[in-house]
Amino acid sequence: MSQDLIRIGDLSRETGVPIATLRYYASEGLIECVRTRTKYRMFSEQAVALVQRIVHLKSLKIPLAEIRRILKAGSQTGEARREHVQELRQRLERILEHKQVWAEEERKVRLLLASVAHEGVGGDVEGQIAVTGGAGLDGADGDPEMFGGIR
Repeated sequence: MSQDLIRIGDLSRETGVPIATLRYYASEGLIECVRTRTKYRMFSEQAVALVQRIVHLKSLKIPLAEIRRILKAGSQTGEARREHVQELRQRLERILEHKQVWAEEERKVRLLLASVAHEGVGGDVEGQIAVTGGAGLDGADGDPEMFGGIR
C-alpha cells in the first residue's frame, strides 16, 4: 500500500465530510478512489483539497451537477473552458436582470406598505394602491398570488 493514499475514514476526519457523502462523491465521479484487495476505498492526499473545494462550492449553494462541470472545466483548456466561462457569464447576466426586477418589486411593495401604514389599518387601501401605481404588484412572473393577491 502506497504511503500517499489515505483511507476513507481519514479523509472524512480531515475534511469533516461524512463517510457516506464521500462514498457518494466517489460514485458520482467527483473524487477518485482505488480499491484494495480487501475492498477498502483509498484516496490520494490531493483528495483532501478536492473535497474541501467541493464543500466550499456547496456552501455557495452550487448544485453538484454544476460542481462537476466546474471541476471538469478546471482540468480542461482551450475551447471547452472558454465555453464554460461564457455560460457562467450568461448565467450571471440573467441573475442580475432578475435582481433588478425584484429590486423594483421590493421598492413598490415598500411604498405600498408605507402608504397603507400611514393611513392606518382602516385607511383607503384602494386609493393608496392607485397612488403607488399598483403596476407590477402581482409579481415579476404575472402570478397574482405572489403578493397575497393584491391588485
